[in-house]
Amino acid sequence: MKKNILWTVSLAVTGILLFLIFRKINPEIVLHHLKNARIIPLIAALLISFTTNCLLAALKWQFIIARLGLILSFRETFLIKMGSAPLKSLLPFRSGEASRVIYLKRRHNLPLARATGSILIELFLNIIIFLIFIVLGGIIFDVSLDGFIYLICIALVVVIVIGLIASRTTPRRWVRTLIHKLPYPRLRGGLETFFTLHRFFSARDLGVLLLYSLLIQSGKLLTFYLIISSFGLALPPLIYFVILPFSILISTIPITFLGIGIREGSLIKLIPIYSSIAGAAVLGPALIFSLVEYLFPALSGLFWTGKFTRGMLNGSNK
Repeated sequence: MKKNILWTVSLAVTGILLFLIFRKINPEIVLHHLKNARIIPLIAALLISFTTNCLLAALKWQFIIARLGLILSFRETFLIKMGSAPLKSLLPFRSGEASRVIYLKRRHNLPLARATGSILIELFLNIIIFLIFIVLGGIIFDVSLDGFIYLICIALVVVIVIGLIASRTTPRRWVRTLIHKLPYPRLRGGLETFFTLHRFFSARDLGVLLLYSLLIQSGKLLTFYLIISSFGLALPPLIYFVILPFSILISTIPITFLGIGIREGSLIKLIPIYSSIAGAAVLGPALIFSLVEYLFPALSGLFWTGKFTRGMLNGSNK
C-alpha cells in the first residue's frame, strides 16, 4: 500500500512538472526542432550512453563489490546492473535499488550492510564528481548561479569532510550514535559500511573509483553535446561544465521518475540565461537527453530483468 502511494506521488509530480513545462513552451516549436534533428549524432549518443551507463558502470560496481569481499564475474555483474535498472526506474524514490541488495544476499549471502554500502558508495562518488564539475566550472567561467555555486562549494566541503570521516577505521562515536538511531536496518548497515571505507578501500582504490565515476559522468556531458549538435545548435562551454552538471545533480533528488521534469525544467530555465538559445529550442534536446541517458539504459535492461528476477527469487547458487 505504501509503495503504491509513493508510486502515485512520484507519477503525479512528474506529470505536473511536465505539464508546467509544456504550458510555457509552444509544442509546435519543439516538434519543429525535433523533426530537423540529425540522426547520426543521436546514434553516437546512444552508443556512448550504453558504454558508460551500462558497461563502465558495471565494471565500477564490480570493483566496489570485490573490495567489499565478493568476487563476481563481469557477466553476472552486468546482469545485476542491467536487470535491476528497470526496477529502479519503475519504482519510486530509488526503492528499486533494494533489488540488487536482495540478489546479493540471497544468491551470494553478502551481508545486507555491505550490499547496501556498495550502492551508497556508488551514489556518493557520482555526486562528488558533479560537485567538482560545478565548482571548478563556476570558478573558471565566473558563474555563480545567483549564489548557488557558493552553496555547492559548502556541499563539496561537507562531502570531503564526510569522506575524511569515512576514511577512519572506526567512525567517531557521534557518527555511530546517529547511525544507530536510524529506523531502517538495511540503511543503517549500509551507512556503517560506508563510514568504514578504510577497511575495504586503499587510497589507490578510491582513486580508481573516482576515475570510473569521472569517465561515466563525462559521458553524460558528451552525449548532451552530441544531442545539441544533432539539432544544429551551439552552446558555450559553461553550459556543459556548470549548467548541465547542476541540472543532473538536482534531478537525482528522487521525487520524479528518472528525474524527468526536474532536469528539463532546469535546463530550459538556465540555458537561455547563459546563451542566446531560447527555451523552446532547448526542450527537445533536453527530452532526448533524458531518453538517451536514463530511459534507454532502463529499457535495455528489460532483456536481462527476467533472468535477474529469477536469480533473485531462487536464492543461493551454491
